[in-house]
Amino acid sequence: MKFADILSSAATNLWHNKGRTILTVIAIMIGAFTIAITVGVNSGVNGYVSKQVANVGSKGLMEIIPSTNTTNSMTNTPQKYDSNRGSAADQENVTPQKLKKLKQISALKDVQPVQNMSIDYVQGPNKTKYIIEAQPPVGVNVDLKQGHQAAKKGSAKEVVLANKYIKALGFKSAQQAVGQTIKVAASSQATNQRSLVTAKVVGVRNNSIIQGNLSIVSQALADKISAINQLGLPKRMKQNYYGVTATVKNPSDANIAQLKKRLAKQGYSAQTFQDEVGQMRQVVNAITGVLIIFGAIALIAASFGVINTLYMSVRDRTREIGLMKALGLSRGKVFFIFSCESLLIGFIGSILGILIAMALGTILNKVALNSFLKGLGGFTLVQFSWSSVLMIIIVIMLIAFLAGTLPARRAAKLDPMTSLRYE
Repeated sequence: MKFADILSSAATNLWHNKGRTILTVIAIMIGAFTIAITVGVNSGVNGYVSKQVANVGSKGLMEIIPSTNTTNSMTNTPQKYDSNRGSAADQENVTPQKLKKLKQISALKDVQPVQNMSIDYVQGPNKTKYIIEAQPPVGVNVDLKQGHQAAKKGSAKEVVLANKYIKALGFKSAQQAVGQTIKVAASSQATNQRSLVTAKVVGVRNNSIIQGNLSIVSQALADKISAINQLGLPKRMKQNYYGVTATVKNPSDANIAQLKKRLAKQGYSAQTFQDEVGQMRQVVNAITGVLIIFGAIALIAASFGVINTLYMSVRDRTREIGLMKALGLSRGKVFFIFSCESLLIGFIGSILGILIAMALGTILNKVALNSFLKGLGGFTLVQFSWSSVLMIIIVIMLIAFLAGTLPARRAAKLDPMTSLRYE
């Protein structure tokens, strides 16, 4: 009996009792669907996060800020003053001396101070004032909908607006906004005197679930706003920075971890952009992990259906099995016939579950892009890869095969003479 004959026999025998087989296939299909749609969502969300990380900057981009020693401030016993520590303000900011030492760390390059910059509001053609969250373009690139990135050098006062500010400020579209100017208001921390700066809109960024409505201002505009904020302050306070951004020269995971420990000993907290989105990935993975567990439970329940279906099939075909063995069919081939039946049940159930998941995923993607994901360019909520699809099929077929080994083993052990006398 050739392999093709065994496969044909298994496929034919599988449908002797259509109702029983269909119910078992449906049970496996439900488990396959749950796992497939969950893996698709996980792949889609994490894929979008990876794109956002790639758009923002290199893997080695790091933000370094002084770490406030909250442990000492919360101790039960008085702490002695150390004259070498400097003032409390120095502990919370990067002074010129600290900046110089950070630039001397051989593992870092492109060390740039992050300015303390505060914008009161922005105002567009409709004269309505809106508060805005913005930062300089130090080490940052954003996913653009229109225009180009804000200048990192030079004297041009430019801004890349978050997409949600376009209509709010009075522009008809992102295309119409690029090239126009807006007013940026900032105040002095010392005198509370407010000044207006004219900035040119050079780009509009796509919506982002990671950076929200963050806008980007050119370095020249950031310098101007910072100068307004510091107007009237003592010179010593003007030279303090919130932190620095830097790029790790060899950004391997081991080197980044080692550098973080080294900076921690010097009183700094270092974080890469990958660290910032790591928590989001953990939440997504945790939610999808729970759903995959539910899918696995459904598959375990379905495996009992496979066992029941094949046990009943062995019982119904006892005389047929006895006849095949009497004609010389070996135990191994009998086992293989029933194993093929279990594999076919797993294959059909997994294919149907995946096809339904793909169809639903296509519908969900269209609905999402027109509703709660509107404006998030490049975000495909449910995304399937051939590798994940093949893995799901293989795993489900393996589970079905293992479930079918018990009835297949029983069929292989049947005595031909006893089986032929079975009524």
